[in-house]
Amino acid sequence: MKIRSAIICLLGLWPCIAQADSLFRKDLAMGQYMPRAFGIGLDIVRIDQALDIDRLSVVTPPGFPPLPIDDASGIVTQSDVGNDGVKFDAWLLPFFNVFGLYGKFDGDTDVDLRGTMLPLPPDLQQFRISYDGDVYGAGFVLAAGNDRWFGSVVATYTDTDLDGGFSSSIKAATLQPRVGLRYGNNNEVWLGGYWIDADESHSGTINVDFGPGVGIVPIGFDVGLSQAEDFSPAIGTHITFGESWEATFEIGSGGDRDTALGNLTYRFE
Repeated sequence: MKIRSAIICLLGLWPCIAQADSLFRKDLAMGQYMPRAFGIGLDIVRIDQALDIDRLSVVTPPGFPPLPIDDASGIVTQSDVGNDGVKFDAWLLPFFNVFGLYGKFDGDTDVDLRGTMLPLPPDLQQFRISYDGDVYGAGFVLAAGNDRWFGSVVATYTDTDLDGGFSSSIKAATLQPRVGLRYGNNNEVWLGGYWIDADESHSGTINVDFGPGVGIVPIGFDVGLSQAEDFSPAIGTHITFGESWEATFEIGSGGDRDTALGNLTYRFE
């Protein structure tokens, strides 16, 4: 989890940065356009991606023979998650922005065991783990450029407090590099991407019907998952409406991941 460790380390510097004499040093922008210092906005994020299984255990009740699932070979997993939330941000320096976020999180993780070719009952061949709850996180933006071009990196760390039929947790760190052009009235378009470092875990019990003579048997499981692809490309745009409103849209697709995000922010100082 190198990305996550780096983000946590940098986030630990916030109190020092916030007390620095250079807070809101607009003179460092050297005449370039600077947005208003503070922003509060609505975030919408969607990620659909394949997952790798890092650990897997299946537990049968006493007296029931163990199921022959001893590795992840042939198992296919896919997650579809969404996050709708509120984000507050502040430009501490012309090239450095920090933000915090809170929102509602919901998702589905589909597990397909058909590729294992094991004689499993239908209820255990394919199943879906659904969850929802709260997501919270923080991050920063590093940016540089002039009136025609720019480059930036957005780093975010999020954690979740999830509800559902199983015990679930998802933690993720992301890096979003962007290189693009400015046009019109401080609008932007860019090429970029996502590096995602995710840690997803689920555990619980599935009641499986083994048919006549056996009936319904509670099967316990514990699975740990991570992203199958570390990076996927993306394109996006940032549009300003006067001095107070701005909107961001970005979509991405590559490998086994599709991403989409939207943001509408009101800026003030």
